[in-house]
Amino acid sequence: MRDLLAAHRFTSGFPEGLVDELAACALGTVRWEPGTVIFRQGQQADRCYLITHGDVALEIHSPGAQPRIVQTVNGGEVLGWSWIFAPFRWSFDARALTSTEAIELDGARLREDGACDLPAEYRYLLMARFARLIVDRLHATRLQLLDVYASRD
Repeated sequence: MRDLLAAHRFTSGFPEGLVDELAACALGTVRWEPGTVIFRQGQQADRCYLITHGDVALEIHSPGAQPRIVQTVNGGEVLGWSWIFAPFRWSFDARALTSTEAIELDGARLREDGACDLPAEYRYLLMARFARLIVDRLHATRLQLLDVYASRD
């Protein structure tokens, strides 16, 4: 598990000790076939997935309409950060678009003080990496919205 984590883009540049601690919070690897729903909006968010291979759609639903893909998460990226913030519920549905593999991390353990015995400097590095991920995703959503509203002119 440690080698899989160390090879993932998300952990690039992390100290070996932090990768070891993340490996202690890993639940293993998971695999989803195309069309598999990984989680649904509103369900308890207590996992984080480091996608190693494949593509996952983040979808929203509106009454009377088909689900709309708002973003696609690909191999080398992270699926899920709702485990970090209360009320710890998923904000979207996630569905595998292709055969997908991921490393599953126990978000609830990572979130709890001392659960994975992460020293303060490791916690900072981990949360800074997640903050960068969140900023990047929000920026991508902003660009998508600009594209949608620009096409209405």
